[in-house]
Amino acid sequence: MPKLRIYLDMLKVIVEKTGLPVPAPNDVIYRWSRSVSVSTSGEAYLFTGGLYQLSPYIRATVSLLERVESLGLLGVAHRFRTLAPVGLARVLVRPPKTEIRRAESIVVGAYRILSSLGVAYKPKGDMYSGAILYENGLDETFQNHISKVHKRLRDLGIKRIVTIDPHTTHIMRSVAPKYVDGYDIEVESYLELLDRKGVELKPVVDEAVIHDPCYNARFEGIIEEPRSIAARSGLRLAEPPRARRMTYCCGGPIEGLMPPLAKKIAATRAEELLGVSKRVVVMCPICMINLEKPVGNAGGEVLDLLEVLKT
Repeated sequence: MPKLRIYLDMLKVIVEKTGLPVPAPNDVIYRWSRSVSVSTSGEAYLFTGGLYQLSPYIRATVSLLERVESLGLLGVAHRFRTLAPVGLARVLVRPPKTEIRRAESIVVGAYRILSSLGVAYKPKGDMYSGAILYENGLDETFQNHISKVHKRLRDLGIKRIVTIDPHTTHIMRSVAPKYVDGYDIEVESYLELLDRKGVELKPVVDEAVIHDPCYNARFEGIIEEPRSIAARSGLRLAEPPRARRMTYCCGGPIEGLMPPLAKKIAATRAEELLGVSKRVVVMCPICMINLEKPVGNAGGEVLDLLEVLKT
């Protein structure tokens, strides 16, 4: 069986079993909320979609699959995909605790900013959006999954959500209505909300080069908002050669399907960004995963916008 088909089949199985795209703890999406006092009642609710929290596990899973493939065992792993307990997979996929803490701290930072605007959080209403399923063409599995997500939100009385990553924004606002009859969830990116409210934050760095994620710039039209927020907050964002709607891909979300190609694309983008500044600001956990290594190897650093702007 071709490698691509093996990867997609394993992705489908794990989502159907756990509701997550990679082996991770059951509470991975909402575990961060235990470290802060959250309000569970409001007109709008934070819906993280889990990508930040899952990013360390995505990185670890891709690395594991690369090792398994290098040993010629990918076909063997595929044959046992429905027999191997999820617990075993979770033991094998063990991201560094520093990566887990960083990912969760980004979400905590987002909530602290948004809670000051009256945005609440219901842990049971926060689920993985199914983005990787849709982006890899697993339409039937995605439709089943997003229908469950919509039902959960409706059962909890959640009608308006605020998202914090571009993949989740795109899925919940532009894709889900095409797959779910009667979809009635109002979706706003945190960038749109902060800009609309004229929020001013405190920068922890003076300047950086901005990397526009494709789903914000090309699909959702979220381009000026981060620049406006940064300028109002005193953060200088320089522009790379390819920016705004003509932004260049970070290499995702094909890092699981074609790691060598993803790395090549990431290296090209890293070179462009580093030609402007050694500090790169992203607004997407997938961009962070793909750009961190090539940027870091060249002596630069990748930071999320939620790490450089604070309350």
